[in-house]
Amino acid sequence: MMQLPTSMRQLYICALLVGGILTNAPAHADSFPERPVHLVVPFSPGGLSDSIARTIADKLRFRLGQPVVIENRPGGSTLIGAEHVAKAPPDGYTLLLGSSTTFSMLPALRPRLPIAAEDAWAPVAIVGETSIVVSTRAENATIESFASLLAQARARPGAVTYGTTGPGTAPHLVGAMIASTFQVDMTPVAYRGSMQVLADVIGGQIDLSLDPFAVAKPLIDAGRLKPLAISSAARLPQYSAVPTFSEVGVTMSSGAFWYGIAAPRGMPQKVLERLRVELQTVLQNPEFQNTLAERAIFVGHGRAEDFRQRVRAEIAQYRQLAKDARIKLD
Repeated sequence: MMQLPTSMRQLYICALLVGGILTNAPAHADSFPERPVHLVVPFSPGGLSDSIARTIADKLRFRLGQPVVIENRPGGSTLIGAEHVAKAPPDGYTLLLGSSTTFSMLPALRPRLPIAAEDAWAPVAIVGETSIVVSTRAENATIESFASLLAQARARPGAVTYGTTGPGTAPHLVGAMIASTFQVDMTPVAYRGSMQVLADVIGGQIDLSLDPFAVAKPLIDAGRLKPLAISSAARLPQYSAVPTFSEVGVTMSSGAFWYGIAAPRGMPQKVLERLRVELQTVLQNPEFQNTLAERAIFVGHGRAEDFRQRVRAEIAQYRQLAKDARIKLD
């Protein structure tokens, strides 16, 4: 057999390798997934986001034929988990269940994020949304309504405290907006998760929770929290005594807190479309919808373009809110 010169043999081997890579790339996409998929939740275990993620994982694993592993990475106002996913290989095996805090609020408030806001993500779907509710412990005799909350804040500047899940999160933004709107001074207290916030509100360590309604609802229903105002467009039928933000004088361009699933940018289109189709099937499942409805969460649209458009619009809105409320984060 004729021996090729060394240089030609090297070129021949390189050609085989490159050809193999190009040939196998679509095959890998077609066979996705071949191992467990990790769904990263940038919140503490036991909270609403964790519960939503586990509900999705339980349905999605049947659609994908592989386990969907929940990986909690809380901290940094969701940035720790988000950065981990954004820097993961874009192969479909690492996904993020983020929130409007992750995708809209932090990019609007923090110009120097470790990850580029929209450029970091391939949107998969908006999962669901809920309203924001301002609440206090049921036994709080000094704060019985939103009006009495403002009266307390005026009478004792800085003494009224509210829990947040970190700078730039929804509770922090809403609290700062209320303070700016009514020219009062309230003090934010940062926690790692909403469950810790609610525990300290009920225990009397802090005065207010400004959390997603779906998070506070079980404690409101149990008579442990007293709702003062809610960001929904109209009063909720089951909670008709609770005024809306607009009724008490709080203006929000977007009153919803939402959850979405995203993947690292650069994923093969076939893998991304597979994830979108399967997740859309999960979102349309009546059992899944009922499970979320019981938690006061309305199932979102599965279209990726809805995700993109919402993020762009909200970033612009929250930047204006931050400017009006004089919120600045490094």
